[in-house]
Amino acid sequence: MDLGRESDAILMGSIANGDADAVRPLIERYRRPLFALLQRALSGSADVDDVAQETWIRVVRSALRYDPAQRFSGWLFAIAWNLIRDRWRKTQTFSEAEIESLPSGRSSAEDEVIAEDRARRLRDLVETLPDRLAETVFLRYFEELSERDVAARLGIPVGTVKSRIHAALNRLATAWDQET
Repeated sequence: MDLGRESDAILMGSIANGDADAVRPLIERYRRPLFALLQRALSGSADVDDVAQETWIRVVRSALRYDPAQRFSGWLFAIAWNLIRDRWRKTQTFSEAEIESLPSGRSSAEDEVIAEDRARRLRDLVETLPDRLAETVFLRYFEELSERDVAARLGIPVGTVKSRIHAALNRLATAWDQET
């Protein structure tokens, strides 16, 4: 059987039945989008590889719980999203490496630190949203996916993506105003 041509659901069934080789095609299919998500969410930190590996470990360990009626990509990114949120909780302060890795091209180092602080505060506020809203906002604005791509990744209608974004932005605006 050529595993590379099998559907995600068939591969997950094979993994659930103990076929360790069935994970390789899934890794190949989702390597780029998963790394893109992790790099944006974790600001290119050294944790990206660790979180990617932990995501795949959890996919294999949870294979029996995967519902083939659910889109695999949405399930995979939900696992990754949970791991990202765990890392965010653990890293609430700037490390020296993060400060050194701030993008150049701004008017001053102080402006860079202020911009990074705002981005971190916004990310912290997104973290306080319910998971379904936070994930939608993160994919739309941090990963810069179109509403249609967010819908495809999460396996939900575009209208649901729009309503989640609207609700999330309202909550974020209120929280931002209260914080500043």
